[in-house]
Amino acid sequence: MKRLLLLPLLLIALGPLAAKPLIPPLKTDIVDPAEQPLGKALVYPNFVELAGADGALRGAIGVVMAQGRAQLFLVRADAERRFIGWAEGHRLYNSEDQLVGYYFWTPVWSYVYDPKMKKVGQAQCLAYQGVCAAGVAGYLLGLL
Repeated sequence: MKRLLLLPLLLIALGPLAAKPLIPPLKTDIVDPAEQPLGKALVYPNFVELAGADGALRGAIGVVMAQGRAQLFLVRADAERRFIGWAEGHRLYNSEDQLVGYYFWTPVWSYVYDPKMKKVGQAQCLAYQGVCAAGVAGYLLGLL
């Protein structure tokens, strides 16, 4: 519930969904375990947008300072910009605080696993790796 109280801060932090920054994003494919493309991650300097294979924006993830800590929040790219999940400690949770899956990253690759540790996909996140990995996890694990 306390996370829902942070929604106004989240909307401010992820406001770039409404107005694109001047810096072009680094684009990377989100792929399944067989390396078939499923979507795209668009990595900006302070947030990551997630788009479907059709190019339609599905959501975004960014860092918000809350209670003296940096936290990752995932929002849907609809008119309401609904809060749909959050990430912490290589774990992704939905808005009801239920574990959805795990994400891990190296300097080049980000990997996503379901709660039973079955690999569901990956992306080549070359910048902002932790946030990119959490966003890719949200996309692959069905939050977006």
